[in-house]
Amino acid sequence: MLTVTAYVSLVLGCSNVSDSFCIEQDTDSTFVYCSHGRQGRVDLMRDSLYRICHYVADSLVDVWAIRDSVYQFDCGDLDNDSVPEILVGVICSTRFRPELDKRMYIFKLYKGELIRPLWLGSRVGLPLDDFRVERDSVPHMVHTWEWKSDSTQVEAIYRLQGFGLKFVTYLN
Repeated sequence: MLTVTAYVSLVLGCSNVSDSFCIEQDTDSTFVYCSHGRQGRVDLMRDSLYRICHYVADSLVDVWAIRDSVYQFDCGDLDNDSVPEILVGVICSTRFRPELDKRMYIFKLYKGELIRPLWLGSRVGLPLDDFRVERDSVPHMVHTWEWKSDSTQVEAIYRLQGFGLKFVTYLN
């Protein structure tokens, strides 16, 4: 019921402006958005795999399976095109970094519907602990918590630029 209520309130709040963009987190694994007069929802589901499910007007339009363990899920408009990007924190190894570690994947809604990888990052500047999307800026930015080599944690801000994330500043 909570998902339906939040979805309806978001849709009603955005329906009067055809070119507006708004996004709200409904639950830990659900985001609802309004973009170019269309309403949508992005869910992270789990059965034997994690799956990102994209719905437009309550119809499932695409699914992307993730085989890695997921520790974080967020959405935001990182490139200011009024279409949300999907950020998924995974624990995995990569070709050039074989140790298991926290990493970040960014997916794009290609043509506003299809889930496609935009950036499957091996890491940000330092080893990643956690992240979230800062939705109070335009475009939205990625706020990270990373580990320095002396085991102290730093906060950083990144923005999407071209192929991947570009460092903006440290916060502490």
